[in-house]
Amino acid sequence: MDRIAAKFVHGAAEITREIEVASAADPPETYSIWLPVLGPDPDLPATDDPWEAVYVREVNPAGEPAWIYRFQALVDPEE
Repeated sequence: MDRIAAKFVHGAAEITREIEVASAADPPETYSIWLPVLGPDPDLPATDDPWEAVYVREVNPAGEPAWIYRFQALVDPEE
């Protein structure tokens, strides 16, 4: 396993973080992040199963980090 820096983009929001991938030379085409479902009180634990946020890989034209993962969709855990 390799660790790479990747930029995650969702609209105007961006965050760069390290992720673990099988190969730094060819990271996966998609990457998922699990998002908790919060109830009305954010201090209490999540109320349901987490949702999966799916991001699709692109080459970063700015160069660093080499990869951008752009938000594609939320996957409902019930479906």
